[in-house]
Amino acid sequence: MADGSTTNFDAELTDAQDARGLGAKLRSFAKVNPRFAPDLARTMLAKRDHSVVDAFNAHSEKTGYEFTSGWASNNIPFVTPLLRDFARKRGDAPIRYLEIGAYEGRNLAFMDWLMPDRLDVTVIDPWFDEALNPEEKYHAVEPRFHRNMARTSFRSMTARKGFSTYELPKMLAAGEQFDLIYVDGSHTALAVLIDLCFCASLLSVGGMMVLDDYWHDISEIGGPGVKQATDQFFGAFGRYFEITAVYRQVALTKIAEIPR
Repeated sequence: MADGSTTNFDAELTDAQDARGLGAKLRSFAKVNPRFAPDLARTMLAKRDHSVVDAFNAHSEKTGYEFTSGWASNNIPFVTPLLRDFARKRGDAPIRYLEIGAYEGRNLAFMDWLMPDRLDVTVIDPWFDEALNPEEKYHAVEPRFHRNMARTSFRSMTARKGFSTYELPKMLAAGEQFDLIYVDGSHTALAVLIDLCFCASLLSVGGMMVLDDYWHDISEIGGPGVKQATDQFFGAFGRYFEITAVYRQVALTKIAEIPR
């Protein structure tokens, strides 16, 4: 998967290929949830402004961010109009933002660039875990994340070091709420389904949840992946969400509170 672990590959990742190759991606594409198909078609046919990637990259270089991969750039043309519209509808109000899976903070830096001085941020990431990613290079990721975040203009930043499957229940018990959530943590179906269920309760009505890597129907460690979890979640709770857009990512807007 494009998680920064294979820098040369991640930097060259395109919409036509993923870590499993074009054939695997097309097979996943062919199995798209029928409920998502019309929105996928509309998104695919919509004109996207790819110049925003160059603009953000120029900003990153000027700011002095330390990024080792450019994998998040693939999503920028897709998600930028969604986020701009979301921010516009909220006027000048602060936005409570939760991000699951930050790595070195490239997506957070993009969010800060797109919505400067608007975000109260909470981020969840284990960064380094001896059993999960024992390679030496991972020791450098968390310090690099903090150096990058020191260059942002967030209203506030809370970093929760740990796995989202453990941190999210604590946050729900504490009564936390968010307006915008980005889910890009573990890619196993079990972990993704847990993330989505808790995030659905943490998300305020009218808020938007964006899930990354929808096409991954096999996780990086084997077994079912993001796609199966997303389809199962939407099958159970779709009535509480409006499908905002579907592409490599699925964007859902919460339209009613979920009984629990």
